[in-house]
Amino acid sequence: MNPLHKIYLQALVSHNQQESSQQVKQEENSQKQNVQYLQKQSLLQIIQQCQTQYQPIQQVSKPPSLIEVQNQVTSYFQKIILQKQTINLTNVLEVQLPYFMLIMSNLIIYGLENCSADKEIIVDLVSQYKSNPLKISMSCSLFQTIALLFRSELIIYDQSTKYLANFLLFRDDFCDVFFNTLYCYQISQGQTVSQQIGFTQINQMIKKQQEDAWTAFTFKLLSQQQQKLTKDQFLLQFNRYTQLLNNFFTKSNLIMDLVEQSVKQTAKLHNDQIFQEYLLIMGSFKATTQDFLKKATQVFFEETTELDLLQFSSNTIKIHKQMNCQILFILPMLLQLESQYLDHIIQNGFIEIQVKNSSNYYLKMIEKLKNKCVYNGEEECNCKKCQCIRRNRNSAKESQKKKREALEKIGPLQDEFNKLQKKVKLLETENQYMTKLILDVFKHPSVEKIASQFLEPLTKIIADSDSIEEC
Repeated sequence: MNPLHKIYLQALVSHNQQESSQQVKQEENSQKQNVQYLQKQSLLQIIQQCQTQYQPIQQVSKPPSLIEVQNQVTSYFQKIILQKQTINLTNVLEVQLPYFMLIMSNLIIYGLENCSADKEIIVDLVSQYKSNPLKISMSCSLFQTIALLFRSELIIYDQSTKYLANFLLFRDDFCDVFFNTLYCYQISQGQTVSQQIGFTQINQMIKKQQEDAWTAFTFKLLSQQQQKLTKDQFLLQFNRYTQLLNNFFTKSNLIMDLVEQSVKQTAKLHNDQIFQEYLLIMGSFKATTQDFLKKATQVFFEETTELDLLQFSSNTIKIHKQMNCQILFILPMLLQLESQYLDHIIQNGFIEIQVKNSSNYYLKMIEKLKNKCVYNGEEECNCKKCQCIRRNRNSAKESQKKKREALEKIGPLQDEFNKLQKKVKLLETENQYMTKLILDVFKHPSVEKIASQFLEPLTKIIADSDSIEEC
């Protein structure tokens, strides 16, 4: 074959190969594009199906839940606090309640009537609360905001409303303690779950209509709303409880402030029974707190590592009887006492009459107890009183140690001295017996005749022995 023909054939073969390879590539690319197109189409179909299945249905507007209404009231009160406005309340209730609950009820109704929530549900809630204020409940934010309103003294109702600024339930250091202990879970419309503190729980604390109301409160406080109370948790929470109450008794509080005011001899503020009760509570707390902790730990956890409410209740009664105190109930007792004091002021009227009373005595006793630390020198406290007690204890221990060391050194000498004393007493007894025996012999008639012969030498011997003893 001609070389030119060979070259031509080779070129033709190579061209055909290139064309075939390009066709193969084009086919592969087209296949890839088809696959991508199909994937896109299938994805679009899935999206369309999802859109048709989960397309939002036009819903009928539901009435707001209780927590949403409470949030509206909270926002309204917060604006008042920021703008430092005052709220003038009038009583719209016809039921009897403790004074502070009466003011709270009227305040919440006032907030409902003036907030921007749905009017229809507002009318329903106001109607319920007016007929039965114990149905009132508060969210955490609403309760804290109401407490701040009282502390800011922005509520005007009567002359006694100012005392609520220092009322235990509304104090900054106790407000969260009461809410976290008393709250319950409440389900409102739309299955909304929220933590609520109700007037029913607060009223039970004041009236103590159920015997175990204070026990349940204390158990929830110490266990932090858990079903079981462990030993470590008890020790931790009791220490916090002690610190809270120690600060309460040491610093300004409602009853102590009113005692100071009643020293001005005003009949309106004076109440012997309440002052005595306050002194007893304060004195019991100051005197027995650390001893109580040691005893209670033994009684509560002697046979178990954790307690339920029933076990805690029975052991609380037992330990309170043994220690002759009610330390675990001090917080609810103080809340009840302050509420009774406010009710006493309201019932006694506002006319101040000059009378003689014993408020000055109570004030002096309170001042004395204020200076007494509940830790009584324990290492947990570093106040000046406890430091002084620890120094005195250490010096007493050091002196006792020196006495023991001195006794240990003179111990062997003391033993020898005691032995010699016993020998001396024994010889003295024998001498007395012999002297008596000799005198009895000389008194005998047969001996008396010859006594003169050796009586004089014997007398001399006795005299010589006496002189030796004197030396």
